[in-house]
Amino acid sequence: MATAFTAGDERLSAETALQDALADALGDQAERVERRAIPGVAGRSLVETALEADAQLLVLAGGGTASVLPGTTSQYVLRKAPCPVLIVPGTATVA
Repeated sequence: MATAFTAGDERLSAETALQDALADALGDQAERVERRAIPGVAGRSLVETALEADAQLLVLAGGGTASVLPGTTSQYVLRKAPCPVLIVPGTATVA
């Protein structure tokens, strides 16, 4: 039987995944990063939130494919972002 997820469930899942990824990448320093899980069209939401927050840096995860070209969302953000953008390859690991 399929389980129905609410918008609240999806948001909680996104926030948990974000928190876990930051903890894995930054360890104790993860608490210094402002985290936001924002619903909407990914590229547009990222750019709008960066503007509102006066972001210093946007970090995007790569798609995990062998391609060196950024995906559609990354291309949009690269063109429109009000701050520097870092795209981390999907296969990257943090030492």
